[in-house]
Amino acid sequence: MCVRIEYTMKNKITSHSPTLSPPLSCWIIVILSLCFVNSYDGDFVFDDTEAIVNNDDVRATPLWQIFRNDFWGTKLSHKRSHKSYRPFTILSFRLNFWLRQDLISQDYHLINIILHSVVCLLTFFVYNILMGSDKWNISFYAAALFAVHPIHTEAVSGIVGRAELLCTLFTWLSILLYNYATCTKHSWYISMSGFAICVITAMLCKETGITAVAICAIYDIVIVNKIYPVDIINFILLKDSNKHSNNFFKHKNLLLRLSVLFLIAIILLLLRFTIMGFSVPKFQPVDNPASFVDNMFFRILNYSYIYCLNTWLLICPVWLCFDWSMGCVPLITDYDYRIFVIIIFWLTIGTLIAHTFTSRKDDTSRYTIMGLALLIFPFLPASNIFFNVGFVLAERTLYLPSAGYCLLVAIGLQKLSARFSLPKASLLAYTTLIVLFFARSWMRSSEWRNEKLLFQSALNVCPLNAKVHYNIAKTAADAGNISLAKMEYQEALRLNPNYAQAMNNLGNLLKSDGQLLKAASLFKKAVSLQEDFAAAWMNLGIVQSALKQDKESEASYFKALQYRSNYPDCYYNLGVYYLDRKQHNEALKAWMSATKQKPTHKQAWTNTILLLDDLGRSEEALNVASEAVKFIPDHASVYFNVANILGKKGKYEQAEAQYKLAISKNPTDPIIYANLGVLYHRWNKLSAAEQMYKTALQLKPDLNSARDNLRRLYTKKTRQK
Repeated sequence: MCVRIEYTMKNKITSHSPTLSPPLSCWIIVILSLCFVNSYDGDFVFDDTEAIVNNDDVRATPLWQIFRNDFWGTKLSHKRSHKSYRPFTILSFRLNFWLRQDLISQDYHLINIILHSVVCLLTFFVYNILMGSDKWNISFYAAALFAVHPIHTEAVSGIVGRAELLCTLFTWLSILLYNYATCTKHSWYISMSGFAICVITAMLCKETGITAVAICAIYDIVIVNKIYPVDIINFILLKDSNKHSNNFFKHKNLLLRLSVLFLIAIILLLLRFTIMGFSVPKFQPVDNPASFVDNMFFRILNYSYIYCLNTWLLICPVWLCFDWSMGCVPLITDYDYRIFVIIIFWLTIGTLIAHTFTSRKDDTSRYTIMGLALLIFPFLPASNIFFNVGFVLAERTLYLPSAGYCLLVAIGLQKLSARFSLPKASLLAYTTLIVLFFARSWMRSSEWRNEKLLFQSALNVCPLNAKVHYNIAKTAADAGNISLAKMEYQEALRLNPNYAQAMNNLGNLLKSDGQLLKAASLFKKAVSLQEDFAAAWMNLGIVQSALKQDKESEASYFKALQYRSNYPDCYYNLGVYYLDRKQHNEALKAWMSATKQKPTHKQAWTNTILLLDDLGRSEEALNVASEAVKFIPDHASVYFNVANILGKKGKYEQAEAQYKLAISKNPTDPIIYANLGVLYHRWNKLSAAEQMYKTALQLKPDLNSARDNLRRLYTKKTRQK
C-alpha cells in the first residue's frame, strides 16, 4: 500500500507523546482489543435468537434463497420485512454452523472477538493512510482508543453485531485500496475495481458500507489533493477562480476518480432500492416514537436530542443499554430543559465545523475534516434524515462512526499537549481514559454473556423502558419463575398499555394457570391493537376451544393462518381442535400441513401416526412413520408407536427391533421398557418381560401399569410350574 509522507513543517501536528515502534504498537492494539473477551463463552442473547437461532437461513435454507431474504430470514417482499439486506453476514453465520453442524454460541463469540482485533489493526493502518506515516504515533493513540471504547460492546459481544464488524472491515479495506489507486499511475483501474468489490461486500454485510464512497471522496479532495473547504467556497463564489481552479486540478486524475466514485454510489443505491422493491420498511410508533411526531419542529427537536445522546455515549459511555425504545428516551413535546442541551450541542458542532472550514490552511484542519467525515458519514443511515429507522438509539451503529471520534480525540490531545507544553499531563489523562474504557468494556461485555444479566443491567439505565421489563419477564418465564414473569409483564403493560406482545405472553401464562377468561381478554385486546398478530390469534383460538366456543375458535385459527400462511404450530393446534371434535379427516389434513411446512414438527408426526392407528388405518400409519423417520431420525416416539402397531399385528420380531431403536434414542423413558415388557409377555418370553418391567419400575417406581403386569407375570410363572 502507498502511504504518504508529508514534509510540510508549517503548522504541522507534532506528537509530544512517547514514541513506540510500529510492531509494538500493533501488539498493544491487539491486546487492548481483547477487552471484550469476557463474553467469549456467552449465550445467544436478545436479537441473536431471531437472527441466528430461529433463522432457517443460518442452517437449512438453500444458499440462493438467502439473497432473497432480509437479515431476519423474512422475504424482502413481505410487508413486515425490515428491509435489512445483509446476506454476507448471514453467510458468515452459516459458515459457523457448517463447520460444527450445530449452533455453538461460543464459536460465534470467538469469531466476533477475532474480527474486532483485526478491525482495530486495520483502523491503525487506515489512520496512518489518513494522517501520513510520519504521524503514525498519533494514529496509534487513536487506534488504541478505538480498540477499548465501550460503545463497541454491543457490536462485539452481541453476535448480530458481526454485521458492524464485517462492514467496518471491508470499509477499511476499500479505503486502503482507494489510497493505492491515488498513488499509482499505472493500472489504477485494478485498484478501483478492488475498491468497488470491497464497498459492495461491505454493503452486503451492512447497508452502512456505502458510506465508504463518501469517505474516500473527502480523502481524495482534502488529504490527497490538499483542497481545503475555503478553496471550495472561494471557487463557488468565483473568487480568484483561476488560482483555485488550479488547486482543484493539480492532480489530473482527481475528477476521473470522483466521477467513478459518483457512478459507483449511484449504481449501488439503485441496486439497493431495487432489492427493497423501491419501498421503505414500515415500523410501529413503539420502535421509533420520534418519527411519528406530527409536528415537524418537535420531530427535528427529538432527532437532535437523540444525536446528543449518541454523542454523549461516545464521550462518556456509562449509560449502556441493549434497547433504547419504549419510554427509555421520553419525547420532547413541550418546553423541556433538554432543549438547552440541544442548543449547546448544535452550537458546539457549528463552531467546530465553522472553525474547520474557515481556518487557515494547515494539517490540523485537514485531519479534523477527515475525523468529522469518519464520524458523520457512517452515522447518516441511522440518523432518520433520509428514511426512518426502526430504533431510537442503537449502540452498535456507532461502531464505525466511533473511529472518527477517536481520531478527533487523538488530534485534540496532541494539539493541547503542544499548546500548553504538558506532555506528561496529556499522557496521564490519555492513559487514565484507556484504563477506564478497558475496565468499562470488560465489565459491560460480561453483562452480554446471558440474557438475565443483560436485561437486569438495563434497569439501571432505562427503568421506564417497557421492553426491558418484557424481556426480563420472558427470561423469568423460561427459568420457571412464573410469579416474577407475571409481575414484569404487568409492569411492561403499565408502562405501555398498548404493548401487544406483552399481552400475548401474559395471556399464555394465565392460560396455563387456567385463567381462561382473563387470557382471552388479553388476546382479544392484542389483536385489536395489532390485527395481523398471528400468534395472538392462534392463542385466542386455543383458549376459545378450551371454553367450548367452537365457531369462534376455528375462526381465530383461520385468522392466524390468514396473516401467516406458513405457520406449522397453528396447523398443529387446529388439528388438535378438530380431534377434540372428532373431525378426524380435518385433523389429519391440519397435521399433514404442519409437517409439510415444518418437516421436523415431532408432535404433528406423532399425532398423525397415533390417529391413523386408532382409526384402524395401521398401514397408512406405518407409511407415515417411515416418512417421519427421514426428518426426525432421533425422535424415539416414532419408533415406539411403530413398535406398538407391529406388536398388535403379532409381528413380534419387527416390533422388538423398533422398541430397541426407541430405547437407543431415549434410554430413560420407562414407558418404552414397560411396553417392550408387554411384547415379551405376549411372546411368552417371560424372563425378558420381567427384566423390562423391573427396568421401567427402576426409572419410575410409581408406574402402576408395569407393576400390575409384573404381578400378572409372576402369577403366570407360578401356574406354569
